[in-house]
Amino acid sequence: MTIAIDDPKRTGYAAEVVANAFLDLARAEGRALTQMQVHKLVYIAHGYTLALLGRPLMYNTVHAWQRGPVVRRLWQHWGERGRVPISEPLPVAPGEPELADDLEALEVIRSVWSGYGGMEGGELSRLTHRAGSPWSQTYGLQDNLIPDEITREYYTSLARSA
Repeated sequence: MTIAIDDPKRTGYAAEVVANAFLDLARAEGRALTQMQVHKLVYIAHGYTLALLGRPLMYNTVHAWQRGPVVRRLWQHWGERGRVPISEPLPVAPGEPELADDLEALEVIRSVWSGYGGMEGGELSRLTHRAGSPWSQTYGLQDNLIPDEITREYYTSLARSA
């Protein structure tokens, strides 16, 4: 299912919408997440959505920073928050599509939560730093962007080997 977005060149959801889905899952279990955990969970879910559904989960760009993949848009909300738990959902701009009716994307998010949601930020960071990962292929390049195509290829190979 593809959800219509006003800009026809843009597909996927705002990173805040995806981050809030993970924050909601954590809150339902009485847990809190750090910004590092949210960044990595959002990125992993984006990768599996590209691989399994053939479409992006979010339209925001992902950057290869020192501590792994980072969604700059989320970084703008939290900055140097470090390990301080995130207690509130992120504000979402009016008119942004919601995930509620996208059952396929929600299933990917729940699966990522089930497989990775119990991991600490450092552990998630190590996973995203593995040799051959999109981060390892792009870290140190001039624009530091992690293209969706590289992410899709990597997570397709992970999904096939599972």
